[in-house]
Amino acid sequence: MRRGGTTTDALAASLRRAAARPSSLLPLSAPVVAFLAVNRSWPVLGAAAMLVLGVLTVAGPAGVLLLIPVSLLAGLFDASTVTLGAIAVVTLVVAVQLVAGTRTPRPAHLWIAVLGLLVLLAYVLPAGGPGGSPDRFSDLICLLAGLGLAAAVAASPPPPGLMARVAAAAGSAAAGWALAAGHREGGRLVGFAQNPNFLGALLALPFVAAAGLALRHRRPAWLVPAGVCVAAMAATQSRGAFVSAGAGLAVVLLQGRRRGIQVAIVAAAVVLGTVFPAAIDSAEHVAVGHRTATELSQNSSVREHVAWYAAKVAAEHPLRGIGYGVFPFHAANSSQIGIYIATHNDYLRLAAETGIPALIVFLVLIWFAMRSPASGEAAIPRAMVAAYAVGMLFANPLANLVVSTPFWLAVGGLLAAPASREHSITSAPGAQK
Repeated sequence: MRRGGTTTDALAASLRRAAARPSSLLPLSAPVVAFLAVNRSWPVLGAAAMLVLGVLTVAGPAGVLLLIPVSLLAGLFDASTVTLGAIAVVTLVVAVQLVAGTRTPRPAHLWIAVLGLLVLLAYVLPAGGPGGSPDRFSDLICLLAGLGLAAAVAASPPPPGLMARVAAAAGSAAAGWALAAGHREGGRLVGFAQNPNFLGALLALPFVAAAGLALRHRRPAWLVPAGVCVAAMAATQSRGAFVSAGAGLAVVLLQGRRRGIQVAIVAAAVVLGTVFPAAIDSAEHVAVGHRTATELSQNSSVREHVAWYAAKVAAEHPLRGIGYGVFPFHAANSSQIGIYIATHNDYLRLAAETGIPALIVFLVLIWFAMRSPASGEAAIPRAMVAAYAVGMLFANPLANLVVSTPFWLAVGGLLAAPASREHSITSAPGAQK
């Protein structure tokens, strides 16, 4: 009897320790995972992986940060449902924690909910009539999943430096894989089921993260993953990717410095571009490779024409747009465009497809994320958001989770940052109550 009681007490104590530290259960799952993989029980293995992800989300930031490599692996195997499932698990776990009172809701959650409802309304009740992109529903789900991820991270933010390290490491590994195993279409690098422009946008954020870590911590070793990302971006020949990466790098260099140094850096950049225009030509040659001037000019002309048309559509349907995912179909049936083409600008897409109020709410979220000057490692996610915000001027990556997952993570972390700082101040020893 004594022995049985002792065994029961030991088991209960083990369960209490596991409940306090859920990650302690993970080593025990290794044999189960190996058995399922050997027997190719992929559905059961997938369910087990989602369970582990949920446990990690409860235990700490690892569950959220794992979404970055998960999204890249899903892109590698063209399996977007894997990313959607992983984001759903993380979002559901954090939602349960919010309901249970173990996580604190932020004011930004209301803005995220409003934007989600506006996008959903524009999808369900398209003002432009029937028709739309074949990927219309997929784009909707991915955009809503991204908003859900930002909301989850705002309630349960990971350390900004750790997020930057994961983004830089995973992104540089993806860049190396693309260079080694990717293929080229028209001389431009493609990979992870992304066209060259989207692949370039995917690599811009890990470049900014790696460069930020190198500059903020004075650790030149981080320049190696940054260089790998630059080499892969150059192979994509995407102008937008280089502009996005340059904007993020500029934010890394400028924020936190004295106003005089900021002015000096900006002035030096202007002088360099004015006095040495050949430097700009050389930079553009690196970005576009062997793309001819005629091709670049025609590409820019088409995009400019489409941008003006998207602005016109937004002005004609200002409240709820023509319907989320409808613009390419609308442009193809228009006498002004006549081809099936996206806006190549996510701000104009939101305005034209979901209405100007939805665009305003999205810009408010970005402003909330960027409004407070960030110091230390928190400056790196801020630079990543700035880079992505510039990249949205040249492409439509917002509903592409392979590209946008680090962005949603950075936005969520920045949205939580002001409240986190207030909490740390009010809970500090000796703080007034």
